Amino acid sequence: MQYKKELVPGIVLTVIAVLYLFFTTQIQPFTGLGATPLTNRFMPFFWGTCLLILSIMLIIRGVRMRKKELAAGKVATSGGFAAFWDNYKEVVLSFILLAIYIAFLESVGFIIMTALYVFAEILVLTEKSKRNFLVSAIVAVVVAFVLYFIFVKSLNVLLPGGILKL
Repeated sequence: MQYKKELVPGIVLTVIAVLYLFFTTQIQPFTGLGATPLTNRFMPFFWGTCLLILSIMLIIRGVRMRKKELAAGKVATSGGFAAFWDNYKEVVLSFILLAIYIAFLESVGFIIMTALYVFAEILVLTEKSKRNFLVSAIVAVVVAFVLYFIFVKSLNVLLPGGILKL
């Protein structure tokens, strides 16, 4: 049953990658001063392709693991929702947090939402006994400000200011 830990996320990420790649085709190219193969579509297409390749690798690894488990005589049994939650709660919570982050990014703003998202992800991905709220909060705030200054000040990328009106 370990194969599902590779197969399920692989399938979900493949669907997301295909949708992402589809939407990159709708980006209007900005050529700047002239024709160049590296338009504003290049990086989204590149990252979408990387995500697709990695998710397909997860599916292949999951299928191979399933074949090994079946050959070893391990019977795949369903344990219901409780077993699903125990095995996949970090993945499910990460997708929920990402959806919340995307939903509120424009209205709340990059710095606040990034700090909240990083803080929540640290708590989700850290073992309960090793959680440190103060360190997690400091890391989240520092990461949010560092990313903001890298994108806005160094790369001149506009990010949503939200309620801070930045």
